[in-house]
Amino acid sequence: MTSAERAAILAALNGPHVSAPTREALLARLDARYERRYFTEADFRVLRAAAVRLVPHDPDELDLTGLVDDRLHAGRTDGWRYAAAPPDGEAYRALLASLPADFAALDDCAQDDALRAAQGAHPHAFEDLLAELTEGFMAHPLTAYRFGYAGFMDVPGWQVAPDAFEEREVTYGP
Repeated sequence: MTSAERAAILAALNGPHVSAPTREALLARLDARYERRYFTEADFRVLRAAAVRLVPHDPDELDLTGLVDDRLHAGRTDGWRYAAAPPDGEAYRALLASLPADFAALDDCAQDDALRAAQGAHPHAFEDLLAELTEGFMAHPLTAYRFGYAGFMDVPGWQVAPDAFEEREVTYGP
């Protein structure tokens, strides 16, 4: 994240169009970094490489792997899972175990092949992991900024015609 991106994000979050609870949540996400606590170091390394391949991002900017690890360590869930599936942590460990130990060192094509095989062997875990990574990516203020998405500006005031932009939508984003 460049200093200009950070400044624009902070200006938007601290502006009059963002409610206090939304501001608090998004500011927390902006710089969130997590210590590895749930997965082994080897599993964490494979998960990070898989996460980057599945949802292309810079892990130094968005700690999606840490987000997953932190959630599992804390025992937080989204409240559901397939009836035949084990709990998320067990399912993710089995998914990661089905990937080559040197997954991070493989070229893109070999990583894609390995991911397809893992998806076939553990479809529910793969689906859940992909959804969780995508949610973390899309919920991050940097992603919203880079997409020019101002939907988090949740203070009432929408008064535009269909297919028109509010001023805040026009001014926000790269």
